[in-house]
Amino acid sequence: MNCSLAKALDVSHIHVTSNRSYNNEDALQSAIYLAYIYALNKYTIIKEMTSGKGFADVVFIPFLPKLPAMIIELKRNGSAESALNQNREKQYFDSLSAYSGTVLFIGINYDEKLKTHECRIEKFTK
Repeated sequence: MNCSLAKALDVSHIHVTSNRSYNNEDALQSAIYLAYIYALNKYTIIKEMTSGKGFADVVFIPFLPKLPAMIIELKRNGSAESALNQNREKQYFDSLSAYSGTVLFIGINYDEKLKTHECRIEKFTK
């Protein structure tokens, strides 16, 4: 399953990196920041947030109560579904236990050979 987020990341990823570092996870994280630069007015964005049984790649915590929190897990040459599974299995939502709004799990996979992104989004219910 693909989403418009994946298409936006395809474009963003090209603009934030060179061919030498394109397949680097930091480059993908930078692409996410560029794709969501507007979010800085509405979210606190934390990279590698200690959470549950590990580190969530990127977490967006909203300033406004009607916006969802987002926990993003990145994969390379895997699947967006495996990223969602990791989100659940490692209980990344645990760090947001005091948060009472909607939480979205976002799994993003980057295919090095095709240089494309796959995205799955799942609403987490406590």
